[in-house]
Amino acid sequence: MGTQKKPTGRAILWGIISLAAYLALFLNQDVVTRNFARGGIFAIAVILTAMIFSFIHGAFANYLLEALGIQPLKKGVH
Repeated sequence: MGTQKKPTGRAILWGIISLAAYLALFLNQDVVTRNFARGGIFAIAVILTAMIFSFIHGAFANYLLEALGIQPLKKGVH
C-alpha cells in the first residue's frame, strides 16, 4: 500500500464552488423565489437545485473529511 496524497486542493476547490453556489443563490433570492413559487414545470427547478447543492456540498464534505484524515470505521472494528 502506497501513501495517498491528502485531497486538500480538492477540498479547497469544492469549498470555493460551494461558497459561490450559496452566494449566487442568496444574492439572487428575489429571482429564485419568484420563479420557484410559480409551480408547474418550475417545480423541477426546485428539485434540480436541491440535487445540485447536495452534490456540491457532499463533494466538499467528502474531500474535507479526507484531508483531515477522518475515515469511517471498518465493518466489525470498534
